[in-house]
Amino acid sequence: MKTKILWLGLSFLLVAALVLASCGEAAPGEQEEEEEEPAVGEPQYGGTLTVGLAFLFSQADPPSPDIADGGRTQLDWLYPIQESPLSGDFVKYGPRGTDEFGWHLRGYNPRKFMKGQLLESWDISEEKVVWHVRPGIYWQGRDVMESRELVAEDIVAWLLYFREAPGGAGFKSYTTGDIYATDKYTLEIEFSDGFNFMLMYEVCYEDRAHVFPPEIQGSKKWDDQVGTGPFMFKEYVVGSHMAYDRNPIWWDTATIDGVEYELPFINKVIVPIIPDPATQIAALRTGMIDWHEQIPAVYWPSLLETAPGIESIRAVAAGGMAVTLNNTKPPFDDVNVRRALMIGTDIEKFIDLIGVDIPLPMDWVPYYPPDTSWYTPLEEWPEDVQILYEYNPTLAKQMLADAGHPDGFSIELVCQTLPQAQDQAAMIKDQWAKIGVEVDINAVDAATFSNLTYDKTYKDALLRGLETADPVVTLVRWRRTDAVLNWPMYSNPEVDALADRAQAEKDFDEQMSLTKEGLAIMRPEVPMVPLSPNVDGHFWWPWLKNYYGERNVGDFTNPWPILAHIWIDQDLKAEMGY
Repeated sequence: MKTKILWLGLSFLLVAALVLASCGEAAPGEQEEEEEEPAVGEPQYGGTLTVGLAFLFSQADPPSPDIADGGRTQLDWLYPIQESPLSGDFVKYGPRGTDEFGWHLRGYNPRKFMKGQLLESWDISEEKVVWHVRPGIYWQGRDVMESRELVAEDIVAWLLYFREAPGGAGFKSYTTGDIYATDKYTLEIEFSDGFNFMLMYEVCYEDRAHVFPPEIQGSKKWDDQVGTGPFMFKEYVVGSHMAYDRNPIWWDTATIDGVEYELPFINKVIVPIIPDPATQIAALRTGMIDWHEQIPAVYWPSLLETAPGIESIRAVAAGGMAVTLNNTKPPFDDVNVRRALMIGTDIEKFIDLIGVDIPLPMDWVPYYPPDTSWYTPLEEWPEDVQILYEYNPTLAKQMLADAGHPDGFSIELVCQTLPQAQDQAAMIKDQWAKIGVEVDINAVDAATFSNLTYDKTYKDALLRGLETADPVVTLVRWRRTDAVLNWPMYSNPEVDALADRAQAEKDFDEQMSLTKEGLAIMRPEVPMVPLSPNVDGHFWWPWLKNYYGERNVGDFTNPWPILAHIWIDQDLKAEMGY
């Protein structure tokens, strides 16, 4: 790790670009930039791609890369280096293929569109899962180890290490049996109590499912990080950037106009660390960042106006904000009280805060056409659900009176000390005062808030974000009575039974059907009051070629297999004045 370099404003990016331009000679086997000029429109090797990670993540230095330390923000920095057993098949099913799914969301990809990445195939039974490792994949060589082929024993070692890490608690709960290799390319994972689909989520493509070799287990040094991915760790300059080189032995290829090409096309990647949001946006606007994900909606209008030619895709993301109600204690143990609170909440006012016109409802599962296997438009829902989204404080107050609260009641609403959270809490306080509910806002620090949430020791209500990365995961991990992430402590035996069946179901379409049924039962019972969805926008410049707007092939923000297919049209970039 190098010593910290302090950057002032945009000069940071200028210097960083110079640093990267002189990051040494090409690695053995790497394509040299001085090769014969390709014909116009043909793939071009070389160049440096500057990538803006998720807006908040790229504002701070990454934590320890060791997953045993329990961090998650390090994953975005590891994705270029390390791969997962499964990955989204964006080539086959995305815009460059059948166009069945856009791969635009950062938190949800249907399992029916996934393919093997490190795995060639897999077999599932009630007792175990058999993984067949793809032959011919090689670990990158570094000082910590020489390059060698990935084999089943490597993945066994990774699974056993992950199982004992904090993030592997769920995996450990249903795989207390053996994990072992049966030959060079085959391993078996035994279930504790029958098939559990969560295995094919948590250790196949969930955000922590990045495989590393046994040689670096326990290493907290970024210099040691090795993987099989499209890019190799180059350098980490504290407070400045993370840099990666092209992996000259990456296993994947691209076929374009009938010609097969080795990947990636890009020689180097830089991911800048920019604490100041305005500087981050300015770097994108001026073309110093080529591709940036998760730009907050507040910046969309100015970017579109002041960066002529920039391209973008903006969509509803997975998750949003909600008031989580303690369903185990009065008055929130009464479903009619919970329904009254939702009817007495002007949800559209909260959506207005994000500055984007989003159609209701916020269904607590991401909705993105054309995949409609689980999404149902509001007008097709039963009347007892549609009414929840029709703001009517008069009706809400009458419902509270009918439920035995003619004079209303008082509650404590816990939120974080973040300005946005306190603004939303104040809106709740104002709206609910109109229906006779007095809200006492208790703003606490992040650590206290996390403890109250995970320990489920809050008194009445929490204002918090909710992940909805996968509809089935939402049902199984968030809405089943005994689910660790069931913050409202909601309980319904019918929902539990459907969640159990969905968890044990191997057929994707049947699993989604069971999930829809469970969510349909839960929805009118209002375990929490939805306020507004998250929205995502990712922006890029048109000199990035062989790119169709895809953004994520994993569970949460993994664009790197997609970026490996991109090349830079240097002539177009120059023509545009950059």
